[in-house]
Amino acid sequence: MLRFNPSQLSVWKVAAILYALCGVAEAQAPSTRTDVQTVRVGLGYLPDVQFAPFYTALERGFYADEGLAVEFQHGFASELYPLLAQGRLDFVVGDAEDVATLRAQDPERTRFVYVMALFQRVPNALFSLSEKGITSPTDLAGKTVGLPGLFGSSYTAFQAVLRAAELEETDVRVEQIGFTQLEAVISGRVDAAMGFVNNEPLVLEAQGVAVNVIPVGPYSPAPGSGVITTDAVLAQGDLAKRFLGASQRGVAFTLADPEGAFNASKAFVENLDEARFAVLEASLPLWRSPYSRANGVGFSDPAKWRELLRLLSETGRLETDLPAETFFSNAYLTPRVGAAPTP
Repeated sequence: MLRFNPSQLSVWKVAAILYALCGVAEAQAPSTRTDVQTVRVGLGYLPDVQFAPFYTALERGFYADEGLAVEFQHGFASELYPLLAQGRLDFVVGDAEDVATLRAQDPERTRFVYVMALFQRVPNALFSLSEKGITSPTDLAGKTVGLPGLFGSSYTAFQAVLRAAELEETDVRVEQIGFTQLEAVISGRVDAAMGFVNNEPLVLEAQGVAVNVIPVGPYSPAPGSGVITTDAVLAQGDLAKRFLGASQRGVAFTLADPEGAFNASKAFVENLDEARFAVLEASLPLWRSPYSRANGVGFSDPAKWRELLRLLSETGRLETDLPAETFFSNAYLTPRVGAAPTP
């Protein structure tokens, strides 16, 4: 029923995840304390202001209001996903397409479900020095484009941009540059690189370097990163609803009071200086969409999930007969948190 192409994730990432899962016969049940329940949450890479909604929900007592004691663990996705599958984490913030990929690869051990959208659209962006004259997807023809690799959300974003410009991969020169996008663009190794709208372009602009930025969001059907859990956690009473409801409050607070959320993040992000506020400001528009304004922050648009699976299928990276609803759910969210007022 499901066919998986490992180009969706890097070979090392898939191998590390599956190796870590080999000894896991059954997912461990999460904590079921009746007074204060401990919840373990994996947040990507290092502590960063992009996780402000979760820091804020903890700092302002939103989780405590739900009887939850939340513990954060930072790490690479390849480290966090096995812990989620093993029941050693209850939730992880990760990419939407990872859910489809990993659940397809091993549905018995990675029964992952995407249950809250943080980014309503992907934050990926192609950036280049302004002198290169790359201002639209069609300008990529004949250019050298740097990608971390032929895997993951950056590769999906790149394929979506090419599709919008009616270009094939053979129409551009692709360089796999790892996570050296800034250096590759500045040195001229590549004409443009796939980064994030809330990262590399801001660094260059702060240095007085003129850049052109092509946000991928308008061209990509993919939902952005969000909260991922497992079927086992969802079966544990109202834990997911309580955690997600408090997290939604964190998102809504951050959107309404970015400075307050930034200040709350200082307790979790070491040496967080005011320059990083620009990262948070650039992220805020990506957390809203017409769908979330109508339904509430964190809600996923089912149409985007169907479009994502179609893109992955068309590019030969994943095929499935399962409906999109296998991979995501809005059922555990609280409606209309942070939604636009009803006329």
